[in-house]
Amino acid sequence: MHYIKQLRYGFLLAALFLCAGTASAQGPVNDAATTTSNLAVSATFVTALQLNIATATAGSSVGGSPGSYTLGFGNIDGLALSTLGTNITRTAVSGGYMYTTPITLTPSFSGFAGTAAAAITVGQNALDGATSKTAAREGAAFDSVAVLPAVTSSRVVAATAASGTSFDRFIGVFVPTGNGGDATAGARSMNLVYTITIP
Repeated sequence: MHYIKQLRYGFLLAALFLCAGTASAQGPVNDAATTTSNLAVSATFVTALQLNIATATAGSSVGGSPGSYTLGFGNIDGLALSTLGTNITRTAVSGGYMYTTPITLTPSFSGFAGTAAAAITVGQNALDGATSKTAAREGAAFDSVAVLPAVTSSRVVAATAASGTSFDRFIGVFVPTGNGGDATAGARSMNLVYTITIP
C-alpha cells in the first residue's frame, strides 16, 4: 500500500513537471494557454564625435549648422569710422584696428575607452587669399588674438577638453590703417578650421 502511495505521488509530480513544461513552451503550441516568443536584439555601438560652435554671451551671432558655421563682422575699416555690428569690439592696435567677438566651442564625444579627453586645434584654410590670411585672428582673449597657421600646422586651443564642457575663444579681424599696393577695401572670406581629436 505504501508503495502504491509513493507511485501515485510520483505520477502527480511527473504531471506537474509536464504542465510546467507546457506552460513554458516556446513558439506555436496546441492545447495550451501560454507560450513565448524570443526576440534576439543586436546592435553595434560606435564612437561619436562633434564640435559645436555657437554664439557666445556678448558675442556676435553665429549661424550655420554642425560642421559648417558662419560669423559676420559687417562693415569694418582702418579709421574706426564704421558703425560696429552687434557685439563687435574695436580696439586700436599698431598699424590699424582689431575687430573681435567671442564664440563658444562645445566638444561632444562618446564611446571612447577610458576617461577620454579631446584635443582641439585651429588653423586657417590654405585656400584663403593672402590678404584674408593676414586679416584673420584667433585667441583665448580679445587682446591676445593672433595670426593663424595653416590647418596642416594648426595650433592647440585645448589639450584636454571634456565632453559637454563649453569654453570661449575670440575671433579677430585686423584692418590696417594705411594703404598699399593692393586695395584693402572689399569683401573678405576667412575660413577658420577647428579640429577635434581623441588622442
